[in-house]
Amino acid sequence: MRTSKQSGFTLVELAIVIVIIGLLVGMVMQGQSLIESAKVANAIATVKDLSLATKTFREKYKYWPGDHPNASSVIPNLPATCNIATTVLNIGNGAIDTATEISCAMEDLFQAGLIRADLDSGATYHTMRTDYGSIRLLSASASNVTTFAIGVNVVEFSNLPCRVVQSMDGKIDDGDISSASSGKARASVASCIVGGANDPVPFYAVSAN
Repeated sequence: MRTSKQSGFTLVELAIVIVIIGLLVGMVMQGQSLIESAKVANAIATVKDLSLATKTFREKYKYWPGDHPNASSVIPNLPATCNIATTVLNIGNGAIDTATEISCAMEDLFQAGLIRADLDSGATYHTMRTDYGSIRLLSASASNVTTFAIGVNVVEFSNLPCRVVQSMDGKIDDGDISSASSGKARASVASCIVGGANDPVPFYAVSAN
């Protein structure tokens, strides 16, 4: 009479499988971490490039981008709406603080050859983006993070993941994202918790000057 012999995984084989799965999971997580680190580094580089371009524009034209009256007289190819007359309220006041000025700030920089920017199909103005979405250049007084000193222009992000804001702030500032922070970067909220309160962070701004 024949007896059937059942085969299965030994404890050693199971251990090997578990180790392999663990290694694969670790590799995937490490890969995701590297990808996110690269995205954060790109966002920081974009802020630095935009900040340098803004200061260069001010030195060359004596006005902040977007706040330059009759800008078409010195910058070619601007949309007509960015050639703002001196009689228009707030133009040339030293702040990028109206809707038109904010829209034209990137456009001024792009047409002046100081930044690379994108133009969406059917859009009037060029924009700059990171892997986390588009960004704005504007006066802090007109932004959603208003706790900067008077006269500061900021690069403003919206709806960044909490962990990204914490990582960025740790690399370019003091690690305190609070709206009351005395650093050059801060959020519109007091704090955030990864996966919890204020994640994503509504607004995060970095001084551009």
